[in-house]
Amino acid sequence: MDRSYQEIVSTLLAIPKFGAGVGLHRMLWLTQDLRVTHWLTNLDAIKVTGSNGKGSVCAMVSSILQALELQVGQYISPHLIRFNERISINGNHISDHELAETLDWFLAQQAEYSRQYPSDTIGAFESFTAMGLYHFVQLQPHALVVEAGIGGRYDSTRIVPGKLVGLPSLDLEHTELLGHTLELIAYDKADLCPEQGTLVIGHIDNDVLRRLKAYCELRHITPVSTDETCILHRTEFVANVMVVDIDIDGVRYNDLRIGLQGHHQIINAAVAVLLARKWIEQHYPQLAGAKFNAAVYQGLAQVRNMGRFQKIGSLPDIFVDVGHSPGAIDCLIETVHSVIRDQPILLVTGVSYNKEVEQIVSRLLQVASAVICTRAYHRGSPVADIAAVVKKHRSDLPTFEADTIEQAVALARDMTIDRKMTVLVAGGLFLAIEAMQSLAGEDPQALRFF
Repeated sequence: MDRSYQEIVSTLLAIPKFGAGVGLHRMLWLTQDLRVTHWLTNLDAIKVTGSNGKGSVCAMVSSILQALELQVGQYISPHLIRFNERISINGNHISDHELAETLDWFLAQQAEYSRQYPSDTIGAFESFTAMGLYHFVQLQPHALVVEAGIGGRYDSTRIVPGKLVGLPSLDLEHTELLGHTLELIAYDKADLCPEQGTLVIGHIDNDVLRRLKAYCELRHITPVSTDETCILHRTEFVANVMVVDIDIDGVRYNDLRIGLQGHHQIINAAVAVLLARKWIEQHYPQLAGAKFNAAVYQGLAQVRNMGRFQKIGSLPDIFVDVGHSPGAIDCLIETVHSVIRDQPILLVTGVSYNKEVEQIVSRLLQVASAVICTRAYHRGSPVADIAAVVKKHRSDLPTFEADTIEQAVALARDMTIDRKMTVLVAGGLFLAIEAMQSLAGEDPQALRFF
């Protein structure tokens, strides 16, 4: 008898978030039987690490390869609504039945590992990555696109074979694990790329790029920088679509429509095109050249990525964004200025208590005409703390408080009925997703996050 989705998720939630120490040895043990299969032995996955933009780059690469009629597996994290989002082929998420079978396989592996090594513990991301690989080995897609968890040097995805790695951005995040400078974080993430591999780098600080290129030379990795190989000629925002003219490593794309908006998404698109082009040239050369360029147009026009400056309502226009770091918020602000322009904005905001609350809220206030302070059910900071930051930085703004996300969404709608205002829900991943659930008539408290 199949487990229900809630039973599956409850079992997954019971896995410790982190294992004991570095877990690469556990990943190798968990996947030892998978790694002798012909499919995984010959796999050359496209992997993506970085601080922001990983999910967007994965979505873009997958969309381009799918436009070439390839079967493309995708492993991402975190999920937003359902765990199944993490494991998909051509956008079709793993079914609950398949997920239950995959979980049964993992639980058997976990039990045997615990029997052999009772003092060691398998962590959640290790478990999920192994489960993803198990599923992909069963279905054997033509290509696999993998999003790293944290960093690269010790990340579970390092055991996935693949010589192409994307690094779209760097930010000071997870410093306790990766290091307290951008340079150290860059080195850690670059280690996801094996020797003789290629690291495609998005826009990062020039001095850090110089150091990273030297590190790549020592590691026998080829660095490819979008800053050095791509030239943007024009950007236009039209009807929720971004249109650009851009040269990407010698190929000109005019009137290229990108389904994700924001100048940072242009960099993500360039990283994705470079990764996909190199992979196609190596594995399907018959699809290179004109066929590949046509797939770039089709794939980038069709790409979507939930929660990334996503319009989820009209009358009033309501946008949500899952960005939850200062760097991600800076990208969001630039996007808002480009897309919404002079329209007054009613900001609905709240930040997780384990994030940089003041840095995030103070940045968001740059685009706000009025603010509703609220909190997510999942890890939300107290509403009063958010309101205090607003008062400290923008005491001139009309400011309101709502104890729950449902109340905040209802208040936002009431306030904008007779006003030409756009609603922006931003400040945290949980806040944005709970708002989406509430607007869809679902219970945000029913969401299960990791």
